[in-house]
Amino acid sequence: MSDSFFGDIGEGIADVTSAIGETISNVGTGISNFLTGGVGTDPSRLISAFRAQGIPPGAEQRYSDGSSNISAQFSEAIKDKDWRVKLSHGMIYDEPVFEPMVGTGGMVWPYLPTITMSSTANYDSSSPAHSNYPILSYKNSQVDDIQIQGAFTVQSQDEARYWLAMMHFLRTVTKSYFGQGANLGNPPPICTLNGYGDFVYKDVSVVVKSFNIGLGQDCDYISVQLNPSQSSKAGQNISYVPTMSTVSVTVAPVYSRGKMKNFDLSKFAAGTLVTAPDKKGFI
Repeated sequence: MSDSFFGDIGEGIADVTSAIGETISNVGTGISNFLTGGVGTDPSRLISAFRAQGIPPGAEQRYSDGSSNISAQFSEAIKDKDWRVKLSHGMIYDEPVFEPMVGTGGMVWPYLPTITMSSTANYDSSSPAHSNYPILSYKNSQVDDIQIQGAFTVQSQDEARYWLAMMHFLRTVTKSYFGQGANLGNPPPICTLNGYGDFVYKDVSVVVKSFNIGLGQDCDYISVQLNPSQSSKAGQNISYVPTMSTVSVTVAPVYSRGKMKNFDLSKFAAGTLVTAPDKKGFI
């Protein structure tokens, strides 16, 4: 046989020997950590000690000068980076029933919802006799209804109270000022829609035209007390909310005549009527 054959065998034996040596070293280190590294003598933590080889203390690698090479800092407030879909109105800060929503500043879909939006340019059509094409006369433009549909999950008492506040919020903003109380004769409140950053939905004035909440029969329900601190007797104000539900809301953008008189297509194309500076909220 050639010398290269024996050379290959020798290299293979060397690789195997090196791998065995490394394994024995890891086992020895693992046993050492198990006995002296703070894991005590609990046999159930032996495998964890083996797996921990090579992981820096605190799972954070550091440079020779002691500084960490993993860091994350945000110079702006968290609220400025929140791009979740949110529907809000000032009344949520005034009534105790809406207290769970104060922290989010409105009704926030906890998961990315499905949103359907469209715009329409309307034209009247006239068809002169003996012509090949109709004549279109521009009539108006409109932003159609926006459909928002997303899931809500409930796995704690706080989330259950948030679900109740969300449902009561939608019930409230679809009713007018009728009967008794202040502001009699006014229509339902105008809400504000935000989501997906400044150039998508930024302070868009909308009215809630309809909502739908599915209470399924194939999920668990959690009992919750909306305001336990305000209940004089145990068991008062008990409600049951689903652990999984789908909430669908239909909103329509609404603008005052004053806003519409200040509309400028050039500024809209430049984005200044969409983003934060002008606070117009045109879409």
